[in-house]
Amino acid sequence: MKSVVQGFSILVISLFFLTIFGWMSVEISKNTRSFGLLDEPVKWMTSFPNLFKQSVKEVQTLPETFIETAKAFNSINNLGSSILVLTTFSDKNDTRTIALMDLKTDETLHSWSVPNPYSPTDRILNPYLLPNRDLIYSFDGKGLQRIDSAGNVIWKQDAIEAHHAINVDADTNIWVCSFDKSNLNIGGYTVDGHKRVFKDNFISKIDIHTGELLFHKSMGELLFENNLSNYIMKSMNMDDPLHMNDVQPALETTAFYQKGDVFISLKNPSIILHYRPETNELIKLLEGPFISQHDVDFYGDHSLMIFNNNVYEGLSFDEFDSPDIQPGKYYGDFTSNIVVYNFETKSFSVIGDSIFRANQIFTYSEGLVEFIRPDMYFVEEQNSGKLWVIKEDEVVYKNVLKSQYPGYHHLPNWTRIIKK
Repeated sequence: MKSVVQGFSILVISLFFLTIFGWMSVEISKNTRSFGLLDEPVKWMTSFPNLFKQSVKEVQTLPETFIETAKAFNSINNLGSSILVLTTFSDKNDTRTIALMDLKTDETLHSWSVPNPYSPTDRILNPYLLPNRDLIYSFDGKGLQRIDSAGNVIWKQDAIEAHHAINVDADTNIWVCSFDKSNLNIGGYTVDGHKRVFKDNFISKIDIHTGELLFHKSMGELLFENNLSNYIMKSMNMDDPLHMNDVQPALETTAFYQKGDVFISLKNPSIILHYRPETNELIKLLEGPFISQHDVDFYGDHSLMIFNNNVYEGLSFDEFDSPDIQPGKYYGDFTSNIVVYNFETKSFSVIGDSIFRANQIFTYSEGLVEFIRPDMYFVEEQNSGKLWVIKEDEVVYKNVLKSQYPGYHHLPNWTRIIKK
């Protein structure tokens, strides 16, 4: 009997407070009465169901700049010292954040908020940080610009559409992959009298101080001048047969290249071009055990390092997994990897193949690698959003960029290692 009385008393008191709460919320919503410090808590409680519905709706309609995090995902952080990275991600559809982060502590040291006037899926790729905290960046396939640490625009370069990587040469000029906004953007050829046009690719050099366009060269033209137009036909993508994704300038002269030379990664024909802008010479065309590669970089003074996606253009996993067909033999187990070309021996080798295979590190598109020191390198597995640090063939860091939505993480966008 006592418990029944207690239960009834709690019910009456609860109904009383609910009635008071309902009356207060009505008065506040009509602006007919104020309850001082209680106004904001009441407003929040009455709006909570709508906020919950809104958050569920946002998660259900997230743009592809967010990736669902696997429930079984486990991070690893055995870093012995700080590693600083410059990364970008989406806050809202109309805002992008560029953040200087410490991977060891997961701390954001500085951030810049950049308006996104384009679509919800537009991304800032591989921004470049100057010592005074100015930034040079481009939305993928849009104009290039430089802003100061407060976000004020110093210059804009809108004659080109910059995309993928941003690199700086020994004279602090900027080199970017680009499209031309004029009709020079379109290349063409004929096959048996049938005409085909395609989107040409350019390399562009830009003055870091003024944004002036200093050099601009078509890749279709470069191949044509060297009787190599057949490489335009090697791609399965007729609209974008070249698809350049990196132009890496040489910062010094060695026995194998000169300061000012550039190495150009053309993804779709799976080739690397060694080009000398000063004399308009194609020094070398490299083909090898890489396909659909991204991110070419120097490895010492006599080698190139290539992030090899190791996948053919136009891949669809819908065409894979044929359980009713058993092959007589298997001829390969493919993951992405790091391919090294040695200029001295003219040979190829692979770095960290076993660790890539053991962890199934693979990205169909984009992706990069950068050595932090001789025994340690960083990998961005872009499509899955995973970031790796590998030391002496052991994973010492594995994580994702956590987002504001539980269960989802940010898509990385050519993360840059900050060494100074």
